[in-house]
Amino acid sequence: MILVALWCLVVYLLGHVPSIEMRVDESEQAAPKYREQAPASTPRPEAPKPNLNLGKCFHMDRSQCPTNELRCVTIGASSVFCCDVDSFTLKEGLTVSMNQNITNLHVLNANIGELDVSQAVFRRLVSMALTDGNIGKIVGQFPKHSSIACLNISNNNLTTAKLPSSMRPFAYLFNLTVLDASANNLTEFPLSLVQSNRKISVDLAGNNYLPCKEFQKAMESNNNSLVTFLNYNNTYCALDLKFNWFKDVQIVQIEHLKVQRELYASCRNIKPLNVNCTCVPDRLELLGKDVTYLVAVDCSHRHLKQMPYDLPPNTVKLNVSYNNITSLEAVGDDETYEHLRQLIADYNDIDNIGSLEGTKFIDNFMLFSITHNKLKNIHMYMLSNKFETSGGYTTFLIGGNYMHCDCNTEKVLKPWIIENSKTIQDYKEVQCLDGMGPVVDLKEFQVCHTPRDWTDYIYYIIGLEVLILVLLISKVSYDYWVFKTAGYLPWPANKMPRLPCDWLCE
Repeated sequence: MILVALWCLVVYLLGHVPSIEMRVDESEQAAPKYREQAPASTPRPEAPKPNLNLGKCFHMDRSQCPTNELRCVTIGASSVFCCDVDSFTLKEGLTVSMNQNITNLHVLNANIGELDVSQAVFRRLVSMALTDGNIGKIVGQFPKHSSIACLNISNNNLTTAKLPSSMRPFAYLFNLTVLDASANNLTEFPLSLVQSNRKISVDLAGNNYLPCKEFQKAMESNNNSLVTFLNYNNTYCALDLKFNWFKDVQIVQIEHLKVQRELYASCRNIKPLNVNCTCVPDRLELLGKDVTYLVAVDCSHRHLKQMPYDLPPNTVKLNVSYNNITSLEAVGDDETYEHLRQLIADYNDIDNIGSLEGTKFIDNFMLFSITHNKLKNIHMYMLSNKFETSGGYTTFLIGGNYMHCDCNTEKVLKPWIIENSKTIQDYKEVQCLDGMGPVVDLKEFQVCHTPRDWTDYIYYIIGLEVLILVLLISKVSYDYWVFKTAGYLPWPANKMPRLPCDWLCE
């Protein structure tokens, strides 16, 4: 019986083991099949690494914006990306997403009324970008010892009022090497950043009303190797222009500011050496696509005894007032005066302007001021043609000079000055020597005196003869009246000898 039972068990096992193995094989084959049918999870985008050498902060494309309620997502192990947030959602998203490993942050399209950059959440960041949004105002200062090396605040409608330099928001960003503030409306240059002794790359393209003079300070020789302007060819600045009474703002590409550095070098070469004149761009002259800087040179109060020479190229304005200059010969002799249009030589010892005859300056000047010098006469023939052809755009100032006044002055110079009073705007201040007052008030009897001869008395003689004739006619008429009424002649007439023509009265 036992043997029969064992035999039955063996037969049973032989009949059921293959089916068990088959089921195991089927289950093992079904698992991979299930895994193949399971939908693949969406892979997270890889975080782009900031490239500070190229001036690029951590930046994500809009197509990667998170769709969760927090509007923020962690990218990789060290980056956070937020989209379309306001003050509340940004704070909430950063609270959840930020941790001690996060060093990169990009916030796209943030509509924030007031951004407080002093928050501790920004302390560990190396790259911080808030782009393509609308930030009402940036307040506070980045935390001390912040690690931020790249800051991008481009295209946020920022103005200088919204990013006040007086608040010094960047004061503690000692590691900052890239600043992108492009596509805003800033009118004040962050000079505090670029004047530090560290290399920094700055992108200010799209802020076209930043003053050129502040760009110029940043481009001076001591900063030239430290400051790099990103997007250089698209960076413009506002240049203040003054031309006589006319004022304007010209938007120019910052490449043209290199001219200023060349100008400083040529200004130091003005002779006499060590005169230390100052040179500044006076205005721009646009000839097609070429921009030429016209230069103004100030050599006033320099104790000069002669006109300076070797002026910078394209010098159009020169001020040599308050010196001891006695001659203007250099204006015609020195080729660097070729483009001069405005000469201010007040309070010197110049006694003659005849040396300017035939020069380009006297034919083309727009302002010639030579007040309070030692001029004794004016070369009218040299100036008349210029005044007639200038159309009222010429100014000639000679007030404070004392002329030698004579009859010719009253007859010629006085009418000439009055005729050109619109050009000689201080004509009433041109004085005569010997205390005779202004030239325009000169009277003929004061200066027109000639030696007397007998012809000076002819009018008196004629008057006397007329008087005698009248008396004679009166006497004869009286005698005739007496003769007719009384029948006798008065004694003088009675004693007179008879004349052949007496019969006419009988």
